[in-house]
Amino acid sequence: MSIFFKMTERFYPPKDERKKNMTHLERLGLLDILKRLAEGIVAVVGPHCEVVVHDFSDLEHSAVVVAGNVSGREPGAPVPDLDFISTELDSDTPDQLNYRIEIDSRELQSSTIWVRDADGKTIGAVCVNVDYSGLLQARTLLEDLTAPARELPSLVVRDTLAKNLEDLIELSVSAFLRRNDIPRIEMMTQEDKRRLMAVIEKHGLFQLRGAAQRLADMLNVSRASIYNYRASNRDDIHELLP
Repeated sequence: MSIFFKMTERFYPPKDERKKNMTHLERLGLLDILKRLAEGIVAVVGPHCEVVVHDFSDLEHSAVVVAGNVSGREPGAPVPDLDFISTELDSDTPDQLNYRIEIDSRELQSSTIWVRDADGKTIGAVCVNVDYSGLLQARTLLEDLTAPARELPSLVVRDTLAKNLEDLIELSVSAFLRRNDIPRIEMMTQEDKRRLMAVIEKHGLFQLRGAAQRLADMLNVSRASIYNYRASNRDDIHELLP
């Protein structure tokens, strides 16, 4: 019988000895609770979340639970900031919430909640890391897709679509007259016509086949006059533009 008890003690040390070898969290019965809490948080938040439970009884191997995989940590990893934990951490140190860290060029949003015993001694921590990089990329994409169209200078009325070249030239001239408070084409001065040519030139409408002739018809001038206006604008076209 005595041999049986000695063999039992070999495989199952006395309760006091087992307790002596336990970590802080194990002695307080917190390890299993925090493990299930960590796994639950990751299950709710998703694969971009990681929860690491640290036990400060062994700072060089403090990570006792790692749920999720964001930072690449594994059980047995050291506490991230050994100097801070060993020298500056006390019972009055507040939890660190929603700060940012960078790992492998990824910006993570993190929170650290301290675990304390009944005497207020900090014995561990629960660290939550969330990798929002994928979500931020998705948000940027959505913003790009839903953003209003860039405001580009245009002569064409915004709510009117030109169906052909004649419409496009007519709408452009009408917009120029309206913008410059000119009631009718017949009231345009030579300077007004030069400025109109400069704006038409800027927007590339002269690249359209037949544009010069259509414009000449509207202004009641010859096509040669249109070319003369364009030629006279070459040196000071930027001064003529609004």
